[in-house]
Amino acid sequence: MKILVLCLIALAIADKFDQFRAFDEDEFGRTLIDTLQMQMSTGEPIARFIEIMRNLETSIENEQKEDDKANNEYQNQCTEDIKILQQESANLERRTVEIQSILDELEPLRSYKQGQYDAKNAWKVETEKKLADLVKKRETEKAEFDKKVEEHDYATFVIETVRRMFSDKNQSFLQMNNESQWQKVRDYFINASEQAKKFEIKKSYSKMFNVFAEIANAAQTEDFQNSPTVNKIVNLCDLMLKQIEDSKALETKAEQKRLNMFMLEKGNFDKDLTSLNNALAQLTAAILGLDNRIQDQKRDLSDYNARLDAKNKQSEDRGGECREKAYNYQLTREKREQKRQLVSQIIGAFSANQRDFAEYVKLRGQAGDFRGKNFQILGNPTEE
Repeated sequence: MKILVLCLIALAIADKFDQFRAFDEDEFGRTLIDTLQMQMSTGEPIARFIEIMRNLETSIENEQKEDDKANNEYQNQCTEDIKILQQESANLERRTVEIQSILDELEPLRSYKQGQYDAKNAWKVETEKKLADLVKKRETEKAEFDKKVEEHDYATFVIETVRRMFSDKNQSFLQMNNESQWQKVRDYFINASEQAKKFEIKKSYSKMFNVFAEIANAAQTEDFQNSPTVNKIVNLCDLMLKQIEDSKALETKAEQKRLNMFMLEKGNFDKDLTSLNNALAQLTAAILGLDNRIQDQKRDLSDYNARLDAKNKQSEDRGGECREKAYNYQLTREKREQKRQLVSQIIGAFSANQRDFAEYVKLRGQAGDFRGKNFQILGNPTEE
């Protein structure tokens, strides 16, 4: 029965130390109890410990107030800084939108101008082709006309040469005998007919010269001086010379008409090309100007986007700093509040149970470093 009573007493004593032991389990609480133990060991009044604890509590509260003030000022500055950074970001973003809207106008306009340029350039190429075809056609017509003139002139030369044979009384031709005279006329026309076969246009001249040759051949038995064939050939020569002259005149008139038409059409093409070249030059300048403006705007857009990214990063970093500061502040505040509450609890516990607290501290000192399990609360301290 006595043992039971002693056990109950021991338990009661142990229970009254539980609160003190809880203080001792906390590092800061252990420091405070160490301070109390030092106070007791020096023989200073216990009231001095209460004063120190109350001063400590007040100091903790004052530190917290200063910390609260500093944190409020810092967070207010954070709010102001982030507001400014966000406004700067908004300004930069607004500028990028403005630049993009300018690009949205310039780029379609540039495409439109390029389309105009391509269309007019295609028209120019087609006009140049038509002009080249016209010039080629004109060169062909001119070559053909020159060939006709050459063939007309040859026929005229042949016929005039034969006519002079019959009209020039001083020629040695007239001193020949009949057969030699007619033979020379016939051979001359036969040779001219062979040459006319090479003509590219007036191939009919070859047949005409053959007719003359046949007439001369048929007249070989006639007296050349009194032959009616001579007058027939002379008259036929005059007729053919007149026809050749008229034909040449018609060809010349047609050639002049073709030349006039060519000059008119060429003039129109030249006007079109001049107009097209001027339009293309203007479009080229306009496109070049648009390219420069687009390039400038894109360069500005790239610069503003980079500045916007940097500003957003700066704002994000600043926000991160503020959040980290607020988090650290909250942790410090919680720890400081825990210390303040612990001090307040120790003051309360000590004020209410000075004898028990003093006994606990005394036993703690005897045990060395009391942590609630380094000695038994039954009398003599023992090591575990």
